[in-house]
Order: sequence, then structure tokens, then C-alpha cells
Amino acid sequence: IIEQINRGQSLKKLIPYPLKFVELERLAETCSNIIDSNIFFLNSLFKELENRDEDNIRDIFRGFRESVRELESVEHYGITALYYQTQEVGYLNKLIHKAKQEINLPLIPPSVACISTGYYYYYSLTNVIFVPIGESEFLLHLPDFFHELGHAVLSKRNEIKLRKLQEAFTKAIEVIVNHYHQLFIKKSRETAPQEISMLIRHIHSQWKYWVEEFFCDLFALYTLGPAYAWSHMHLTSKKSDNIYRFSKFLPDTHPSDEARMRMLSIGLELLGFKDEVNEIQAKWQSMPTLVVAKPVPEYQYAYPDDVMKELAGFFLEGLRECSFSFLSPERLKNLKQDSIIKLLNDAWVLFWSNPSNFRKWEEEIVQGLKKQFGLRENAQKSESPLNLAAKD
Repeated sequence: IIEQINRGQSLKKLIPYPLKFVELERLAETCSNIIDSNIFFLNSLFKELENRDEDNIRDIFRGFRESVRELESVEHYGITALYYQTQEVGYLNKLIHKAKQEINLPLIPPSVACISTGYYYYYSLTNVIFVPIGESEFLLHLPDFFHELGHAVLSKRNEIKLRKLQEAFTKAIEVIVNHYHQLFIKKSRETAPQEISMLIRHIHSQWKYWVEEFFCDLFALYTLGPAYAWSHMHLTSKKSDNIYRFSKFLPDTHPSDEARMRMLSIGLELLGFKDEVNEIQAKWQSMPTLVVAKPVPEYQYAYPDDVMKELAGFFLEGLRECSFSFLSPERLKNLKQDSIIKLLNDAWVLFWSNPSNFRKWEEEIVQGLKKQFGLRENAQKSESPLNLAAKD
């Protein structure tokens, strides 16, 4: 216990003050509060230990282990993000704060750390989005920030300001439960093999994960627009082994890439981006992985269109009633030149229309953004990189 108290005190000393970037102040406060509460708790355990005999300390030991895990989480997912305050970290944190304003996010935005060894992911205890170190030099996958913002919103959906979203989520769960209940009854009456009944139960159990990922996809799509759908297709083309990934036995925390793209098309239709849906679908259908991929027969039960359409509608309405800003074709046309949302959508238009010159343009835009955010010494005043993007 004493060793863990010392470790907690040492972790607090690793938080650099003053912070290099003001956007990290909330993270520093969160980490300090968690560490302080654990030190207080460990001290209380130590005092209680003095009044116990050796055969009666299991609850103390259990509490000690819980504190160890929480301190480790703060160290891995909070302190590390604060300790390495690089220019790239500052840039991405300023970027996400600007995105927060544009989508009218009614929450403190997550902090960003460039220490992911995989891809983007969100950690709720410390409210941090982790990204690979190289992401600060590129634009095409920054739309995935909006997906991770969806996870942050979902983790806070019980707050009063997000009450309508919680109601929408409850409706979505009811639709899923009812669908698979009716499907189970139908197959039972048809005297289907027992394996089918087991499969339906298995698929239904996966939806507790899938519904959250679908929400985050739709959150990104509704707030950012087509750029997120393009980003998902791009990532799928680079990393997916099977767009119809499906297991009859093993759990999977993410829906298949085919189902996710189908949900994104449904969402784009609801927003009014019909031309973009056709363009995205045309490129999606021509992907080599799609041409040769075939779903297993059981896949037909996993992602029913009627359920997905209802979910897309529920989430759109729930977010609208929480006063989030949505993207429509009209709003996209009218966005100001300093909009991050406009920049990320314009980036994909340019990527497809002029791929040979895209990288040069992208480098200029990224460097211009960093200067605009004040992250380069002796930066000379120049035209906004977002104005430059519009002209190009």
C-alpha cells in the first residue's frame, strides 16, 4: 500500500507545469483528482489494516488491487499523454477544440495523445483520444476523430443535456431486441435446426457492441458529412481482410465493414447527400476486396436493413434534439473558409480529382494550420490555409 501511495505521488510530479498547451488543463485536473482520490483511499486502507488480523483482510486486498489498476490506467492513458507535450500533440488538441465548436459539442472535448501503437481509440476514464504519431501530418483520416468524439458523447449520454440521446439509444435497443425476439419465434415455428436458434442468440448478443459502433459512425457522418464515409472506405481498402467478416461462434466488438458502409449510405441519404452516396457506392463496389468477397449464408441474419434504417433515424433525431450541428449539402456550401469540416470534405474531393498533386497541397495545408494555431516559432503572417484550400 505504501509503495502504491509513493507511486501515485510520483505520477503527479510527472505532470509538467505550466502546461505547454491550455487544451490539456482538463486532462491534468482529471489525472490529479484520480490520483488524489486513490492516495486517500490507500491511506484509509492502511489505517484499516492496522485493526485487522491476517485472516480478515480480503476486502482490503481487493480494494488495494482495484486502486493499483486505476493508477496504472491513469499512468498509461493520462500521465503519458501529459508528459509528451509535443508540437504534434498541441496541433491536434487545438484542431479538436475547433471541431468541438463547429459541431456544437455540449461537452468538454477529449484530449489527444499521439502515442497509439495501433489506430485511433478513445479511453473514457481520462477522456483521451489516442492516435498514431504520424497522423498530425495528414488529413484523410482525421475524420476518424469524429468517430472517437462519438464514443465520448456516448459515454456521457446519461447527462441531463444528452437526455434525448439516451432516449433515442433506448429506442434503438428496443428495436434490436424486438427484431431478434420475433426472428427467434419465427424460426422456432418453422422447426428450424437448433443451430439457427443458437446463431440468432449469438448475433443478438453482438449487437450490444455493434449498436455503439454504429452510433459513433453515424455521429461522425452526421456532424462531418461525406468525408467520414470516404475515410472509412479508405481505411477498409488498406486494412480489411474480409468486408463480410462474421463468426458464428466468436464475439466481435465491431460490425463488418460492409455493414458499416451500408449504414453510412443510409445516413448520407437522410442528410440529403444523394449524389455523394452514388459516387461512394460506385467506388466501393469496384474495390478488389469487394469483387471477390462473398458473405457466409448466416450473414443474412446479422444486419437487417429495416433495423439499421430505424437506428439511423433514431440517432439523427436524438442528436438533433440535443442541439448538435449537422451537415447538409446546403450547409456544406455555406460554411466559411476557416471551417475544419469544410477542409476535410474538400480534401477528399481534391484527393479523387487530382491525386498526383494532392500530397503537395496537403503538406502546405497542414503546415499552414500549424502556423495558424501558433505552433511554429517565427511564423510569418500568411493567408489562412483554409482559404487556400478553397481557392485550390
